[in-house]
Amino acid sequence: MLAAALVVLEPPVLEVRVRDSTSRVLWRRPARLGDQMELRYVHSVERTPVIEVYRVDADGLHLILMRFSSQGAGLPTEGYVREGDHFVIRTDRRIGDLEVRVSRVASHHLVAGPDTLDLVGLAGDGAAIRLQAGRGPWRYRLR
Repeated sequence: MLAAALVVLEPPVLEVRVRDSTSRVLWRRPARLGDQMELRYVHSVERTPVIEVYRVDADGLHLILMRFSSQGAGLPTEGYVREGDHFVIRTDRRIGDLEVRVSRVASHHLVAGPDTLDLVGLAGDGAAIRLQAGRGPWRYRLR
């Protein structure tokens, strides 16, 4: 006798996503409120590392910290504190979705939980991507 499988519809869970310019999901991972993720890259003019830290929230991403080691085109000139040889900005600014054009020169990487993601390898040099936090799709599961 075969037992009938029960299909259960599971509600969406919070997740972090990377989408391409056509809105296709290139990568996703489950997240919890308050989880943090880092966008790491090399500043295209200054050629110095920049780390932006975002908090996952129900209304999207919030920029909570930016760390950089030089000042120049496109980098903040005020609102920071010095910590050793770095400039650090602590804030809580709602970003929602973050749109980024990734490049081999800047070597964009996303660190989310245990994952370090090469965004250029994922999307291609010069690609426009969107980093998001939000509810994922409803899912079916066999029980």
